[in-house]
Amino acid sequence: MKNVSIGLYGNFKDAGKEIGKKGTSTDITLYNYKKDDDSVVYIEPTRYPERIHPLIYAINMTEYALLFIDELTQDIAETLLALDMCGVKRGFIVAGEYIDLEQLKAILSATSMKDFEIIEKDYIVIREKMAALPEVKPEGEEIQKIPIDHFFSVKSVGTVILGKVDKGEVAVHDNLTMYPTTKKAMVKSMQVHDKDVKEAPKGSRVGLALKGVSVEDLDRGMILSKDELSVSDELSVTMKWNPYMNKEINAGEGYQIVVGLQSVSCTVEEKNGDDLKLKLLKPVVYEKGDNLVLLDGSAKVRIMGVSKIQ
Repeated sequence: MKNVSIGLYGNFKDAGKEIGKKGTSTDITLYNYKKDDDSVVYIEPTRYPERIHPLIYAINMTEYALLFIDELTQDIAETLLALDMCGVKRGFIVAGEYIDLEQLKAILSATSMKDFEIIEKDYIVIREKMAALPEVKPEGEEIQKIPIDHFFSVKSVGTVILGKVDKGEVAVHDNLTMYPTTKKAMVKSMQVHDKDVKEAPKGSRVGLALKGVSVEDLDRGMILSKDELSVSDELSVTMKWNPYMNKEINAGEGYQIVVGLQSVSCTVEEKNGDDLKLKLLKPVVYEKGDNLVLLDGSAKVRIMGVSKIQ
């Protein structure tokens, strides 16, 4: 059994419907494709470019990128910047017939996407190529980690969350902590691809019916785990700045950060060159090596910089 997650970016129009079956849709939309025991999930940042957050969420939810480029627009430039600053190295570009491939390769040559493969716009070929991709093994300690991307209440079932088993595995009757809180929940039942199962391995997209919590207790980006995870409302980071940023960051200013699927407002308490000390409006759960993306959602240049949390 293999599970692959792919971000769907650019001028894709209805590409998701051509290569997968539409699933849950909010500010991000999921498309599922299953071949034998293997599955591919495509994550589309549906509310982008209206909002920058869905783009960052999609990057953080996936191991590969599938980028459709029909023309080099401002939105494509921002998408390329986000992929590069987040260090996305595995992916593909579907270039339109009017794209200058040599110019495109030159643009990508100094980015993390320099090894992206350029492929033709043939949805059957694309679907099979994506299904053949190898699963990416997570880095770091092999702990249990299930980020929540959607949640709701189902009559006769109760509270249900949707998410991907990023690390470890999950089983019915597991007792989990809902980080960054200390609340506990037990897995009453579980589904994978709409089928009831007793356990699910790493990489699986799961629907978990939880006992002990209500939807009012939940937020997107919470992580379910039976292991101990790091939580803090203060973070000290060393930023890699957006080279196109046209303002100076100063102590006392307010911004937003995205860590995983968590979006939190913050204040810059201290600034020393590239080093920032951030005070968060509420705690976040994180793992060493996670990306922290600093955003100014109301500015023309919305991505301020990225840092690896240490």
